[in-house]
Order: sequence, then C-alpha cells, then structure tokens
Amino acid sequence: KFNGGESIKITSTDASGNKSDEAVVEVKDTTPPVAPTVSEVTSESTQVTGTGEPGSTVKVELPDGTELTGVADDQGNY
Repeated sequence: KFNGGESIKITSTDASGNKSDEAVVEVKDTTPPVAPTVSEVTSESTQVTGTGEPGSTVKVELPDGTELTGVADDQGNY
C-alpha cells in the first residue's frame, strides 16, 4: 500500500536487454483523514480544542454560522 507523495519509476526491458526510458508516476493521497476528536465544550468554553490528523486543516462551524479554521500541529492537536 502506498501513502501518497511517493514517486514510482517504471521501465521495461526487451529480450535483447534494451531498456526503455523511465516513466515516473506520483502517487496521489486520496484517503480522507479520520474525523477529528473534540474536547468537551461547555457554555463557559472560549475555545474549541481536540485532535486530528497532523497537518490537516480543521474547520469549526459555530451555531451562528461563523466558521473558524486551524491546522492540527505535528502531534495532531488543534
């Protein structure tokens, strides 16, 4: 299984030993991250925190329609 971001190099060689030029394919990451976890939010909370995939963008939609975004750090915390 590939993770995405890798380069795959492909060649072919005929019966006489002649080798083709190299074809290079970049593996695309098409796997979505798992849903982020959310720490408890109460009427006294002033921020929303939790964990997600490190480096992923986390979007919070508030009841009034306001959208907040942040990026999970290298430990997955936002």
